[in-house]
Amino acid sequence: MTDTASHETVVALIGAWALDACSPAEAELVETHLGTCPACAREARELREVAADLGGAYLRPPSGSLARLRAAAPGRRRPATATAAYAAPYAAQVAALDLLLSDLAPEDWRLTAYGDLSVRDLLAHLAATDGLVAAGLGLPVQPPVAPGEKPATRTAAVLRFEQGWSPEQTRRSWRAQADAVCRSLAGRPSPGTATVTLGRPLPLADALAARAFETWIHGEDIAAATGRPAFPPLPEHVHPLADLAARVLPRVAARRLAPPHDRHVRLHLTGAGGGTWTVPLDPATTVPAAARPAAVVTLDVVEFCRLAADRREPGRIAVEIRGDTALARDFLAAVPTLAPVP
Repeated sequence: MTDTASHETVVALIGAWALDACSPAEAELVETHLGTCPACAREARELREVAADLGGAYLRPPSGSLARLRAAAPGRRRPATATAAYAAPYAAQVAALDLLLSDLAPEDWRLTAYGDLSVRDLLAHLAATDGLVAAGLGLPVQPPVAPGEKPATRTAAVLRFEQGWSPEQTRRSWRAQADAVCRSLAGRPSPGTATVTLGRPLPLADALAARAFETWIHGEDIAAATGRPAFPPLPEHVHPLADLAARVLPRVAARRLAPPHDRHVRLHLTGAGGGTWTVPLDPATTVPAAARPAAVVTLDVVEFCRLAADRREPGRIAVEIRGDTALARDFLAAVPTLAPVP
């Protein structure tokens, strides 16, 4: 194989992998990717089951079964909608969540997924906030977005509008709107200076990262509520989500941490998609390149994102601290307050 381990490359190989028809290099490529992509992992498992049903593990697959599986593989799930690079994490999380939802039983939709929201209501909430982005892009939205409408009031409006809908109607409407957003951005390779309002004005790229972040996290909420496995986004998609959280952190840190605010924390996020960020405790502060941080905090990038989404307790995550331990602990305690910020 000379191609990279891209999502598209692996999708084309899953059918062959399910029948043990890949070369060793191809099999390694597929199996590495399955550990990071929930959409492909579920498809691979289903196709393995189909392969077993074709005649049992002890029999040779019937003639033509490989070709049939390769042809059927793309149809078992709707792929991520083509879009601009800065919206790719959002498109991928929409496709991954849609695949998860396609496997739900009728009773699963009524389970409580987050707070007081059922699985169906949580999906309506995602559609409601996505609708603010869609409206900001000039796309038609139902019900229409009121001027200055915030995510909470928008969610209430969508829940009223969809009252009496079946879960499948809610799912189709959510996916259609998300796809429309992605398609509208396909011809806009650069976000430029465009902004959309999600409670407050955000640059377009940040708004799309915020939507990817929330779609991923609520996807994990739904997976947990329905007893299904959850998987993080691809590393190249995790990084912009962690970057958004790290850039927003100074706003919440300034409110939550005691003075003085003329210090900064070096945030080192490990694992694929990680990186290192300098986080000032005052959003108005510019940190000189040579300045020494008051504390260095090191943790896994995916766990940091879950902490930022208030899905982890600051005192119960694996973290390495150097420097001012008390400051670092206060800093970690402030991270979950990012959750209400889109």
